[in-house]
Amino acid sequence: MTPEEFAAVIKNEGGKTATEEELTAFEQKIGASLPQRLRQFLKLSSGGLIFDPPVVYLDSQDRDLRLRHMSDLTEIEKEFTTPRAYPLPRELLRIGNDSGGNSIMICLREDRFGEIFMLHHEMVAYEGEPEPLEEAEDYGLVTRYSQSFERFRSDLRIEDD
Repeated sequence: MTPEEFAAVIKNEGGKTATEEELTAFEQKIGASLPQRLRQFLKLSSGGLIFDPPVVYLDSQDRDLRLRHMSDLTEIEKEFTTPRAYPLPRELLRIGNDSGGNSIMICLREDRFGEIFMLHHEMVAYEGEPEPLEEAEDYGLVTRYSQSFERFRSDLRIEDD
């Protein structure tokens, strides 16, 4: 799916596309750069719900998910600045959700920059310090779904009826 096709299936709920200045200010705030393809997408999409047509992701290991929501920059920033109800690896930034309420997250850590993860909400512990990313993977809190936002987006498909 192209970036334009993906943006077209997202029903805007009052969000707005990001400007270069807003993206730069957010990166300064978080002390990290966003992956270039995510930046481009946030300039193109104002976020929102995904229902009709349904969009699914199927990776090379036949793991699939149905997308339900993609965030705009305002939502991403709010999620970053609001204290979380549960500890998560610090290097993950929520960018959307699947239909089961699991968060779709992007990694900002240098050695895993841009990788896409799914947070399995039923595995969340509500106390303690955030787990290191590898520990969160080992016990199933997060699963790596894609090597990059670009690959994730390109592997999206309109679900066949």
